[in-house]
Amino acid sequence: MAAKVFAPRLGGVVQPMARKRKLAVWRAARVVWRAALLATCVVAFSFAPNLPVRAQTLDELNAQILEHPQDVTLNLQYAHVAETQGKLRLALAAYERILINSPDNIEAQHGYERVRRVIQPADTSLRVEVGEQWDSNPADLSTDAQSDLATTARATWVDERAFGSRRWRTVANFYGEFYADQNDLNYAYLSASMGPMFDLTPTDAAIPALGLAVSSFGDSLYYEEVNAGVTIEGHKDSATYWARLRAGWRDYGDTSTSDQGPYVELMGGISQPRLFSDDDWLVVVPWLRWSGIDGATADIQNDPIAPGRYTELGAEATYNYRFNDHLFGAIGAELRDRFYSETEFAGDKRHDIYIEPEIKLTLWNLFDCSCGLTMAYRYRQNQSNDPSSDYDGQIASISLSRQF
Repeated sequence: MAAKVFAPRLGGVVQPMARKRKLAVWRAARVVWRAALLATCVVAFSFAPNLPVRAQTLDELNAQILEHPQDVTLNLQYAHVAETQGKLRLALAAYERILINSPDNIEAQHGYERVRRVIQPADTSLRVEVGEQWDSNPADLSTDAQSDLATTARATWVDERAFGSRRWRTVANFYGEFYADQNDLNYAYLSASMGPMFDLTPTDAAIPALGLAVSSFGDSLYYEEVNAGVTIEGHKDSATYWARLRAGWRDYGDTSTSDQGPYVELMGGISQPRLFSDDDWLVVVPWLRWSGIDGATADIQNDPIAPGRYTELGAEATYNYRFNDHLFGAIGAELRDRFYSETEFAGDKRHDIYIEPEIKLTLWNLFDCSCGLTMAYRYRQNQSNDPSSDYDGQIASISLSRQF
């Protein structure tokens, strides 16, 4: 009888284990496939060209604004595109729309002022003034002063216009005094400066400028000057203000006792209307000066920067009142305190205190000509620890001015 061979029944055990192996292999394959697909996409996008987003045209933006006129984002985008294309009036209108609904939007405020300055028409003004004055001490002498009559002339020309996308300001000034008897005191001054205008805030602008000046004294060259500075100007409510930092170099002529040297000036001003009533206003102009100009320390009237080495602190304040449409009055004073850095008298450093009160009365536009007749009186006094530099004097003047 043949022996029976018994084989174990493995079917119920072998089949589940095989399925598990197949499932594990399938899952691993899917993971590998997904990783390979992800890597391929990353590589593909990395080397793919960056396609620019199509910029919307003004017509497309305008169509959207018609549906959503108060949408700030759309209006800003429209203004930026219009500026880029040089269509400044369209940009200005867009900024205006934004400010009507969002008056505190800083970007719109800046854009409005920036565009307005560029498209604003060129503006030129000229003010001319001529007159006669009597001075009891034109030479600023401490003793033996001799009075004299002088013809005075003053002109200020201001021009603002756009060059490209920037507005520029040009200023020119002239002043002259021509005496009847003491011709060696004749004085004339001519200056010009030019610079671009930059908006700092919606109400403030900065104007950096380069300038030149030339002056004569006693019918001879007095000095030549180059200067550079920056002016900040603006307004807040009804008040206007400005501040200027300027540095210059002067070279005096061969006939002058002065040589050459630098100066630095920090000056500002504020005008506040309706101080006590609707018809008055106050103007205050303080300054700080430093002069390193070698030479004599003689003063020349109407030249705020005298030669010499000194530091000066000063201010001028004027209260103005309008009595009616034709009659204006003003009262004010100038005060300055000057400290010299070199020993000039009896082993001491010279120290001067200058004061000049003034009163003026102006008849304006009597003949419908943008002109005015001004009568003024000034009293000048300089007190110094150097007795030879003490002086005082009176000036009475009448002048005719016209604005063009």
